[in-house]
Amino acid sequence: MKVLGVILALAIIAAVAVFGITSATSSKQVAPPLAQQTENTDGRAEPKRGTKIGELAPEFELVKTDGSRVSLNDLQGKPAVVVFWSTYCSSCREEAPELNKLAATFEPQGVKVLGINVDSSDARLNEGIEDFKIKYETVRDIGTNVARSYRVTGTPTVIFLDKKGAVRYFGNELPADYAARLEAINAQS
Repeated sequence: MKVLGVILALAIIAAVAVFGITSATSSKQVAPPLAQQTENTDGRAEPKRGTKIGELAPEFELVKTDGSRVSLNDLQGKPAVVVFWSTYCSSCREEAPELNKLAATFEPQGVKVLGINVDSSDARLNEGIEDFKIKYETVRDIGTNVARSYRVTGTPTVIFLDKKGAVRYFGNELPADYAARLEAINAQS
């Protein structure tokens, strides 16, 4: 019985630690510098990858509808907005016009906008692009592997990345102050 009590107490402490850390990280935080680091295979320190504010976004490579590829490396060097969406998502439909406006305003300023569709087929992707009138580049996440690595829990999921590929916003909606946020990210060197 004592062993079971100790195990239960440790489980509770671990849960409090995990949930305490999780709830302390808000997508509305001011982004910290890329201070969190891990060691790569040759012993050099590199920033930690993840989707918390300040972490470098996880690597990915997806196939575009024309057969070419797009990866996280293609987005680096410029700010980026990554939007995970699906055709069955009414909020995605509602946000599509605002995301089109964002793309029309900020892509000429160097901000890359990339939609990542998590539907099950190319046909649904193409229907969604037409139905939602999406004007920015969109790719399909076959098998939702990228969505899982980005810890997407629902659509839409909107992520702002800075020029180095670090997460500066992560949320399930386009923030109301997105223009100011993107201008600030774009102004950073």
